[in-house]
Amino acid sequence: MTEIVSAQARLRERNQLTIPDQIVQAAGIGPGVTFIVETTLVDPDTVILRRVRTSYAGALRGVYGPVAEYLDDERGSWDQR
Repeated sequence: MTEIVSAQARLRERNQLTIPDQIVQAAGIGPGVTFIVETTLVDPDTVILRRVRTSYAGALRGVYGPVAEYLDDERGSWDQR
């Protein structure tokens, strides 16, 4: 079962939102993190906050199996003309 961490926040003047400490700690976020904020016209009461990755390095780890073997196979195919 997925544990949900929930906390209340209030939008301040100049559209500033402070993310509560419980959420910051649970998500492992800090100053300077960029987010995408989404809602729909069908359900404007639901607002989704998604962290923007600063790097995609390693995001596909394991997709191609062991990296060294994959690269050896790819490089080997270059010589087979």
